[in-house]
Amino acid sequence: MSRAFFYIFKLYIKNFFITLFAIVFIISLIDFVQHINSIQGMNRAFLYFYYTASNTATIIYPISLVFAAVMTLSSLLFKNHLVALSSFGYKKRTIIMPIILGSILIYFAFIGLNFTKFAYSGDKAESILKDIPTFNNVDNIFFKYNNSFVSAKKLDVANKELKDVILYYINNNRLQYLMGFKSAKFKNGYWLAKNITKKSIIYKDNMPQGYKTTKLDSSKILDGYYPKVFRLLYEGKRMSIQDGFRAIKLLDKQEIDSSKIKATLYERLIMPLFAPFLILLIATLTPLHKRFFSKSKYFFYTLGGTLIVWSLLYSANMLSKNGSLNAIFGQPLVVLIVAIISIIVYFYERDRI
Repeated sequence: MSRAFFYIFKLYIKNFFITLFAIVFIISLIDFVQHINSIQGMNRAFLYFYYTASNTATIIYPISLVFAAVMTLSSLLFKNHLVALSSFGYKKRTIIMPIILGSILIYFAFIGLNFTKFAYSGDKAESILKDIPTFNNVDNIFFKYNNSFVSAKKLDVANKELKDVILYYINNNRLQYLMGFKSAKFKNGYWLAKNITKKSIIYKDNMPQGYKTTKLDSSKILDGYYPKVFRLLYEGKRMSIQDGFRAIKLLDKQEIDSSKIKATLYERLIMPLFAPFLILLIATLTPLHKRFFSKSKYFFYTLGGTLIVWSLLYSANMLSKNGSLNAIFGQPLVVLIVAIISIIVYFYERDRI
């Protein structure tokens, strides 16, 4: 790779971190000033600011990718570096590539972060503000599990324990037996219940005549019901990408609508992809010489257009989450439209650049 490639690549990465830091710092600082009186202790206040900034970065980084590209291209344009590079034989599409590559690498970096505890930064900030545990208990839950329905008095997320559980097994629209136990611990993707009391219903002429009680030492139940997935489904909290896929797999297996979870996953996986395509469009339409474009119009169209697309994406996401719009016709459709427009414009202008 040429020196020009690395020069543009480093310039873009630098501009991205400057843009991201500036936007995240301002938003986090405003939030911090609003809530500082509700937080006791400087350590907790510092952690609140950190977690708020981390959560804001997850939301803001796609738009920062585009803003950084605009900063990089405008710097090259108005300092006549684009003309200089062109005079040395560099095609404009060669100049675009390091910016596109940088945006894609940053995208995958944030995707990786969203597989970790980084994804729960917003929950941690909220727990500090409300002075509650980050993963608080979920009380009085009732849900479907294959051919069974399960009720539990409490889910202790921190200790991965279900308490006071009753499992109702139904076959052919008829209750077959009940399993009751004081607690079950999560282990390797399933829950292990101990000291189980099983009451099998006795039927005669399709009418219940009583039940037979048996004792079981242990039983594996609720395969795939991860503690954080429980919390996600019942409280609608933030989630990592891994937990989102687990929730979708679980809901699809139980034949329960998973559109809200899909909309949240699309927000993490699909929505940021508008940035590389929008960067391609902006870079393609950016002239080589500044005499063909005014600085005010350039920033108005590029930054304004970016904000419009970003607003459309988040509006589509909110409509998908509340069920007003099918998740697949929300953010993925908007990103697809941006991608098609950008690719068409690029190939139309390819011979000129």
